[in-house]
Amino acid sequence: MVEWLGYQPAAITHSSDNFQQLYELAVKLIEKGHAYVCHQKSEEMKGFNPPPSPWRERPIAESLQLFEDMNNGLLDEGEATLRMKVTLEEGKQDPVAYRIKFTAHHRTGEKWCIYPTYDFTHCLCDSIENITHSLCTKEFQTRRSSYYWLCNVLDLYCPVQWEYGRLNLSYTVVSKRKIAKLIDEGIVADWDDPRLFTLTALRRRGFPPEAINNFCAQMGVSGAQAVVEPAVLEAAVRDVLNLTAPRHMVVIDPIKITIANFTDQLPTKIEVADFPSDLDKGQHSIAFDEIVYIEAADFREVEEKGFRRLTLSNRWG
Repeated sequence: MVEWLGYQPAAITHSSDNFQQLYELAVKLIEKGHAYVCHQKSEEMKGFNPPPSPWRERPIAESLQLFEDMNNGLLDEGEATLRMKVTLEEGKQDPVAYRIKFTAHHRTGEKWCIYPTYDFTHCLCDSIENITHSLCTKEFQTRRSSYYWLCNVLDLYCPVQWEYGRLNLSYTVVSKRKIAKLIDEGIVADWDDPRLFTLTALRRRGFPPEAINNFCAQMGVSGAQAVVEPAVLEAAVRDVLNLTAPRHMVVIDPIKITIANFTDQLPTKIEVADFPSDLDKGQHSIAFDEIVYIEAADFREVEEKGFRRLTLSNRWG
């Protein structure tokens, strides 16, 4: 997708490339006394004022052994998590670093049965890959404290996190989590379903990448949340197609029209510009004789006030 939009990345990486190193850093975090294995259920940890975990002061050696057991598949899903000893900016305490999930990964297969969370993965992968600035939307601003804390407590290089306002489109869903749910429930076919506004869906619908880049440049970067009508994106598409798409003509719902006073003196071909805004780009010929076809919507048997197309009065209104 990045290359389709006209950008050549230095490298395309995945968090799963660093799974082994992330696991080793998790062990290091436990050894430093900044993480522990917890048995609270997910519903007990929800909200901003959940009760503190009774396992928060669990001995380091015990957490190390249990974390190894989690990795070896000796504990069931939901039976334990690895949590970090840090309070986020909004007051949420001890975010989860690792969960047990007996599901094959699309890149690593069945090698792992524990997987790191966003809070644990994001900053560490940025550090490992020597990212200078991590750009994310405003909803991740509350994660900035754990981002910096985790890199610093592990004595790692710490990138800078910058947040910007999220760009939303009216009448559609742009959240990856919500789109994934629509796919899982069979409401849409896949990520490239033409009803969506994902990049793969826009490409499938024929949106030129230049139009998407121009649209984003027009919106700019701001800290404010923006909600834009899809018509603004469609206008950017028309602006690009107006300069790049040669003109063709089609009558979708035709009505046959016979020109009664057609004579040999009238032209039988009409030259039409391929690009009306640039006549030097070429022309094409359209046949013209006594029989032509027009759209059904351009004709009325009974003349209506304000209708400015063909009627039975045999004239253009």
